[in-house]
Amino acid sequence: MNLIFWAVKNKANKKNEIPIYCRITINGERAEFSTGVRCKEEEWDGKKYKVKGVSDFASIANRKLEQLSHKLTKLYYDQVLNNDVTPTALELKALLNTKKKRIVFLVELLNDYAQEYYKMYSKADKLRLHERFIDTISKALKDIDALNIRLTNCDTYFLDRLANNFINGKGYSVGYTRKLFGFIKVSLKYAFNRRYIDRNYAQEYKIPYKEDSQVIYLEEWELNKIIKHEFCDTLQRSADMFVVQCYTGLAYVDLKKLSATHLVRDDNGSMWINITRSKVKTAECVIPVVKKVLEILRKYEFKLPVLSNQKYNEALKKIAVEVGIRKRLTTHVGRKTYGTLLLNKDVPIETVSKLLGHSDIHVTQKHYAKVLHMKIAKDVRLIL
Repeated sequence: MNLIFWAVKNKANKKNEIPIYCRITINGERAEFSTGVRCKEEEWDGKKYKVKGVSDFASIANRKLEQLSHKLTKLYYDQVLNNDVTPTALELKALLNTKKKRIVFLVELLNDYAQEYYKMYSKADKLRLHERFIDTISKALKDIDALNIRLTNCDTYFLDRLANNFINGKGYSVGYTRKLFGFIKVSLKYAFNRRYIDRNYAQEYKIPYKEDSQVIYLEEWELNKIIKHEFCDTLQRSADMFVVQCYTGLAYVDLKKLSATHLVRDDNGSMWINITRSKVKTAECVIPVVKKVLEILRKYEFKLPVLSNQKYNEALKKIAVEVGIRKRLTTHVGRKTYGTLLLNKDVPIETVSKLLGHSDIHVTQKHYAKVLHMKIAKDVRLIL
């Protein structure tokens, strides 16, 4: 490490005082910043890196520069000796401006952000979600030999490697990969705002893979297998929740918050679910309650026993095996099944879009493009 102080002569103020800058050089990389010290050009000794003379002003200025030099040297050797890493010039500069006394690694940052978010909003469920994300990301980092990657190395090349591991290595869907990257992005933004890094490569980063357009849903005969089958108590509750999703199109988060307060009756006595989607706050769903859904609601006295997302998905896998359905059932399959059933029963896509609570009909068309094409082909065969 090399430290020098120099006067920036082209930045004189109205009193003709010039600022003294510090330059850190480590392994050829530089980082520069203002020390806060100013003096007249003729007062600066460029060879000794100090203010000339023995006046009180010179003594105070030189003491400040000396203390800064000692502090940077101590920070540098703390990293080398205690953390067994050689900091870059930019990292050492960042350490000077923060209370942290060690290099900020990516996993360390993710944990810091999760804890700060919890302190600010006190959302225990969000903290658990962040902790699961951190665990998943840490395993992927270990796979690509980047568990101890530093924030300054989180460039586009690294992000590509991580995305490739999520999708091709772990087999995660593009949707889930985007959720993981969303967490990484907000964490790196948090780091950028606190000057841990000078550049945030993740800000404009996009997953370099196309979304799989396949829609997984159940045919009516498959759904009937679940409805008619008798499961053990635990699986039966999850099967009932899934059937509600298949006949209402409610996403997991909306299913979990569904209560009697969301049920209304019209002038004809028909019951409807009136709920605002959690994902799209402005999208209101008004869904007719069919007989089977009403039976399930009454069975549980309008308080559905919805498991955690993870346990619910685990139960759905067991349900699929038990009834012989060779599809990967998830909570989202129920929502897709509802949309597909409606389209196959000739419900206009505009109506389907409203029932699903989509903010725009183009969202519905995008998600159900393949289903629409299959239906068109079927209709044409009937005509011909």
